Amino acid sequence: MFSGKTSRLIELMERHILAGRKVTLFKPEIDSRYSENEVVTHKGIKLPAVIAPTDERFGEFLAARTRDSNVLGFDEAQFWKPSSRLPQHLEDLANSGRTVYVAALNRDHFGNPFRMTVDILAISDEIYTLSAVCSRCGSDAIFTQRIINGSPAFGEIIRIGGKDLYEPRCRNCFVWPSAQKRITDL
Repeated sequence: MFSGKTSRLIELMERHILAGRKVTLFKPEIDSRYSENEVVTHKGIKLPAVIAPTDERFGEFLAARTRDSNVLGFDEAQFWKPSSRLPQHLEDLANSGRTVYVAALNRDHFGNPFRMTVDILAISDEIYTLSAVCSRCGSDAIFTQRIINGSPAFGEIIRIGGKDLYEPRCRNCFVWPSAQKRITDL
């Protein structure tokens, strides 16, 4: 988190809007942090978005909302469930000649890869990796530390939040969960 993924996604979408292309931006229905109907960065930059189901309803939903779009963007892709078949839909869209952009976290707060992100990376034509700045030492941060009352905390994999709940951390400052709590097969 806090690496600029959503900012970059919005920037890419705006370039296509300026070029006169029909753009559709999607956000997962569970992410209502800053707005119900916009993708919003932590800094407050926003772009209108279509709220998408993240389960088996997604395919039919997507087909009905992408007919006229040349460019499609998906924010917070790690929140889609396997039953959504998101990677297959993304590949189908790209194979149909559309431009597809996806922003996603690569790891959860346990330090484990998000399976959805791994699957999307495997089919991607290009991958841009962004890192945040570690909130402890200032190094490049590739981990997201969940924080409750100022201390590292672990719990359910998906919990929507911002600076109130998460900090970017480098490998040296990231606090790993105990071995018995670490989930390795999501």
